[in-house]
Amino acid sequence: MAWHIFIPDSLLEETSDPKIRTYKVGQIGRAAAIFGVEHVWIYKAGGKDGKFIKLILEYMETPQYLRKSLIPLTKELRYVGVLPPLRTPHHKLKGRPKLGEIREGIVIRKGKRLYADIGLDELALVEGSGEGRMTFKIVSLKPLKVVPSKPEEYWGYRVHLTRKSLAKTLKKAKLNLAIATSRKGEDVRKVNLPPLEGEVGFVFGSPRKGIMEILRDFNEDYPFDLILNTIPNQKTKTVRTEEAVLATLAIFNFIRRD
Repeated sequence: MAWHIFIPDSLLEETSDPKIRTYKVGQIGRAAAIFGVEHVWIYKAGGKDGKFIKLILEYMETPQYLRKSLIPLTKELRYVGVLPPLRTPHHKLKGRPKLGEIREGIVIRKGKRLYADIGLDELALVEGSGEGRMTFKIVSLKPLKVVPSKPEEYWGYRVHLTRKSLAKTLKKAKLNLAIATSRKGEDVRKVNLPPLEGEVGFVFGSPRKGIMEILRDFNEDYPFDLILNTIPNQKTKTVRTEEAVLATLAIFNFIRRD
């Protein structure tokens, strides 16, 4: 099973403060990491912040020792100090290398040989081929050698900026179960939920518009499997998108079985 969340490019339409904007996106990234979301989709909803949202989310997901190489420092990143660390399994501390350890790295070519920066004091010789950012397994300590590998645990999320409307983005994701969140939806406590299997998507609206209104703006419809109110009896007039993401994923985390 893989979890997907869908957020609008208008997520930040209610604030112009760059520090608050950065922090709000950070709350989305932190919630995604806490509950093991593997895909974050940014869909077109009339906003102008898709690229910024993607940049901040990718910056958070990238291990600290790779950020300088993979993400050039720009003015959009000047407030990244307010972002909470993810502390996911692929955000390794420096420490000593361990045989069999899985680490993220970036491939560096030196002459005819390939090396990988995996966040240690020395580069590791790569046995195999590849380029850019990759996942490696340490197979030798002296000398330090790695081979391309696949992680066996949660390894962060991927960010997709589709520049497509919500319905088209959902179709692109090829979900097995699509769940829309709405204050007008069915009370999540009273619904017989289907098994959470395959590709499961949770869809969220913007600060000013709900999912159905966003769909109508683009003359679209989508056959959601469920439309749920995941914060029944809310005592505030509105619930922010980042709050809805955290609350919704927390509820479904109780019932996921994988």
